[in-house]
Amino acid sequence: MLCEKCKIREANIQYTEVVNGVKREHHFCAQCAKEMDFGVYAAIFDGEFPLGKLLSGLLGIEDTEKGPDKLSQIACPTCGTSYSEFVKDSRFGCADCYSVFGPLMEDSIKQLQGSLMHTGKTPVYQRMDHMDQSQNRDEAGSDISSKNDELFELDAKLKEALRFEDYETAAVCRDRIKELKKGNEGDA
Repeated sequence: MLCEKCKIREANIQYTEVVNGVKREHHFCAQCAKEMDFGVYAAIFDGEFPLGKLLSGLLGIEDTEKGPDKLSQIACPTCGTSYSEFVKDSRFGCADCYSVFGPLMEDSIKQLQGSLMHTGKTPVYQRMDHMDQSQNRDEAGSDISSKNDELFELDAKLKEALRFEDYETAAVCRDRIKELKKGNEGDA
């Protein structure tokens, strides 16, 4: 498909705009897109996608080439990769870089993802297997040594059921938690 503006070069950028609920798509080559005013997105059309700039923007890091600061002086002792090189290239030099630069990125990653741990999605068949195993343990009673352990396990099971929108299991867990808590109040 040819560029809508110059009608010479191959269009490699698709621009979609929605005005008053009407969606229109435009196709431009990188050169014409660069000449047009796309505001903050204009840097994307430099030919190569500036992944380093994107990463440094996501991490909230200033451009370290502007001047020396404390972050740019931190370097990995194993491979010698500096923090400014990491931000620029968006790559770690070795496995030790994760432990050296990790603490510097934790707050930003937590802010972006909501957690430092990646949870991802679980396939449906694994979810059902896990819930069945959990139910079998409850019935056998071998893994639950006290009411507090059972409450903790039921609470985790309740959260998991809600996360996977298994409301029947969630209701059973909720009711069992109420029973156990009522029993604890009666014991005290």
